[in-house]
Amino acid sequence: MSRHLRLILGLVATIGLASAGLGYAVAQEGDDDDSGTGEVETTRRANLTPEQQREEATKIQTRGNDLSRRVAASLDEARQEGDIIRVTCVNDKLTQVNANIRTLDQRIEAFDDAVSSMDNGRRNHEFTVIIVIGQKLVVLDREAAQCLGEDVFNTGATTVTTVIDPDGPTEDPTLIIPPGSPVIPFIPPPGSPSR
Repeated sequence: MSRHLRLILGLVATIGLASAGLGYAVAQEGDDDDSGTGEVETTRRANLTPEQQREEATKIQTRGNDLSRRVAASLDEARQEGDIIRVTCVNDKLTQVNANIRTLDQRIEAFDDAVSSMDNGRRNHEFTVIIVIGQKLVVLDREAAQCLGEDVFNTGATTVTTVIDPDGPTEDPTLIIPPGSPVIPFIPPPGSPSR
């Protein structure tokens, strides 16, 4: 099976599974908090006007194009460093990102055609596929970061909280052993053989 055919079959399977998940997610209740990803909450998507759906599609398209530029820059950097493993991984992610962007562009075009012909069923279908492609691009963004090892280092803000047990010892450990006393190490007895 050619790589191109496998990519298409994988994309079709991903869209099918994500569409099923989106149908389930629409039935769930959610809050009205926009996460800053540019995507409208799933519970409100069904109530969007064509103009709002087009605006959402444009946001996804913009994020996809930005992702493509960032991954391409990472690929150039990996090539300059001569890191063949990173080059291979990032190149694969860039190929997938660009394929999804091409599909997204086609779906937005089909969405616009459905809006102009006032075919609401087709419009909503195309919008659902656009949302699924947007979700795939988010996944590819994470996977590209993994190629670069950024997910290991980008842990976000870290907070350290120290809690002192109020029932703990109160004596000063420096006063237990007088200064100048020899320290005798404790060597535990050898354990009995296991049976």
